[in-house]
Amino acid sequence: MEIQRTVLLILMLVEVNEGNLTHLMKKKTCKTYMLHHRQSLDCSHQNLSYIPKTERNIQTLIFSYNDLMNVTSETFGNISNPENLVDLELDHNNIQSISAHALDAFPNLKFLYLSYNPIHYNDVKHLFGVLSNFRYLNHLSICGIRSITIQKDLFSLMKENRIETLDVRFYNMTTCSLDTFRNFNNLKTLFLKNNHIEEILLSKNKHLRNLYLDHNNLKFFPDFSVGSEDSECYIPNIELLSVRMNEIQAIEKEHFKCLFKLKTLELGENPIKILQDNILSKLPNLETLQLRYSPTGSIKVEPLAFKSTSLNTLQLEWNSPAENVFESLDETFKFSPNLRTLKLGFISMFRLTNQELSRLFSPLDNIRFFQCFACEISQDPEAIVKHMKNLQKIDLQSNRITKLSDTTFRKNMHLMYLNLKNNAIGHISESALPTSLLNKLHSIDLSQNPFACDCGLEWFINWLKTNKNTTALPGYPYNYTCSLPPEKSKLRLSDITFTYKECHPWSPWIWVAVIGSPCVIAIAIVVVIVYRNRWNIKHYIYLVRKRRNYQEIKGHNLVYDAFVGYEAKDSAWVRRRLLPVLESKLGLKLCIHERDFEAGVFINDNIVTNMDMSAKVILVLTNAFARSKWCTFELKVAHSKLIEDETELVVILLEQIDGKNMNRSLKLLFDTTTYIEWTEDVVGQELFWEKLENIMNKK
Repeated sequence: MEIQRTVLLILMLVEVNEGNLTHLMKKKTCKTYMLHHRQSLDCSHQNLSYIPKTERNIQTLIFSYNDLMNVTSETFGNISNPENLVDLELDHNNIQSISAHALDAFPNLKFLYLSYNPIHYNDVKHLFGVLSNFRYLNHLSICGIRSITIQKDLFSLMKENRIETLDVRFYNMTTCSLDTFRNFNNLKTLFLKNNHIEEILLSKNKHLRNLYLDHNNLKFFPDFSVGSEDSECYIPNIELLSVRMNEIQAIEKEHFKCLFKLKTLELGENPIKILQDNILSKLPNLETLQLRYSPTGSIKVEPLAFKSTSLNTLQLEWNSPAENVFESLDETFKFSPNLRTLKLGFISMFRLTNQELSRLFSPLDNIRFFQCFACEISQDPEAIVKHMKNLQKIDLQSNRITKLSDTTFRKNMHLMYLNLKNNAIGHISESALPTSLLNKLHSIDLSQNPFACDCGLEWFINWLKTNKNTTALPGYPYNYTCSLPPEKSKLRLSDITFTYKECHPWSPWIWVAVIGSPCVIAIAIVVVIVYRNRWNIKHYIYLVRKRRNYQEIKGHNLVYDAFVGYEAKDSAWVRRRLLPVLESKLGLKLCIHERDFEAGVFINDNIVTNMDMSAKVILVLTNAFARSKWCTFELKVAHSKLIEDETELVVILLEQIDGKNMNRSLKLLFDTTTYIEWTEDVVGQELFWEKLENIMNKK
């Protein structure tokens, strides 16, 4: 039994050790990926004491933070096709010795990193002598090698070479002479950062373009002129100069007299107290000026300090109020007509009014990129950006902006990037950031704002959810959270939903419309029906009134022998033809409306009253009569009297009635009543009058 337990324990230990070994092997696996368009093998941080077998197409070998110690040509024996290698990174490897010809296997080497290795001085010296033969070697990094000092002898074995970039950082040297690097005959970029340099001794170098002296202890700006004249300069072709993070207290325009070709100047983090007027006048080609974080806490900018026709990019970052920094709000940027990028940071605008902000930034009508990081802007930024009509990118991150108006970005027609991250925006109206603008932007960042997730933000939440180009929304959805109302606090905007009823309640006007619409429709229908049947209604009213209010009129109470119904267009025939025969010849008394109707009385009352006082009713029918609504009313009243009172109805057909004018009342009249027809024939007319006289004389 004990033997079985022992065997089982041994097997378990073997499995555990195998698992640990497998884990360690996985941990030390190198990674292959593309870096700077080159096939790269990354074996960094593996604690390896050897270089493992590589693939044939490896161009970059990253072997940082390992433990090679001694480097010879055999060290690189596992590298397949070493002629393909162009980038070798051996920094932080505890290399103490390296043979002069250790790298001969890499004839096409361009980038070599040997920094932070305690290599023996003589090994480095002899290696540099051999590296001169590498025709493609362009970049050499020897930062922080504790075992050596940077001196001219270190490079004494170097012959003519093609090294253009030399990185010499993290050495404890208070004085540095550029003559030390004389043998780098093609040197264009020199990094002398972080070296505690207090004095820099310049020497003539026509190739050097970029000089980095930042993070040292320089107390004075370097003098690039050989003598008092501007004609002879140490580095006549320098284009970039960085003296950030030094102890330079004063800058004057005379310091720049030998920097005619300078394009980029980095002056930040120096205790400079004032920028004088016309300080850039000796820099005719300056494009970029950087000023950041004055250790004194404040700096004064005179009105013409940035006067320059070449200045393109300006970066200003000071922890000071704007009114203390800029002597003139009107002239600070007035004389920089070609400024395209302005980056401000930590310059408080809190006390500036909209009018003062407008005065400060109004000259920047050609600006393309505007940044004001942590400037304590609390008002609508319209006052700042309204003059920047060519603006493409706005960065107002980490301010106090609470709202945007409908006109904030209305004039920025070319806007493509908008950053309002970490402000105090709770609500955004759709008119302030219309979807037409949002969809046009390449990127918009509104993350880390205290959004009020109510119906006022519904449109924006919906836009965020439906926006397909999520890469244009940095921080979404994780950094878009609600602050209000309390029940939704900390919820992401992507998790908020609203019902239609919740955000679209009916207003009183909608209720009025819903209730009133059927009533209006019903009234309209009634009006149409009444209008189309108004004559029938009048006739009905006549019948009702007749039954209730009118007494039967006996024959001896009649006033007229006949009531003549006709259309006004036919009045000439009635007066010239009908009246002379019936009134003059037969002595009858007729009622015609244009003569006998009582003035001031409704027409329908006149018709009914006078027809009741007439023994007979004569209707003169024409097409005009058929079309007239009043004549139709007369026809209906006459027809009713014929039926109810047996009042005799005499129908004269003055002309043939067209089919389109034949209504139901007329058709009924023709079907039930005999009529006499007028004619233009003389014999026919005699017969017509004879018939009419017989009818009218009949009692």
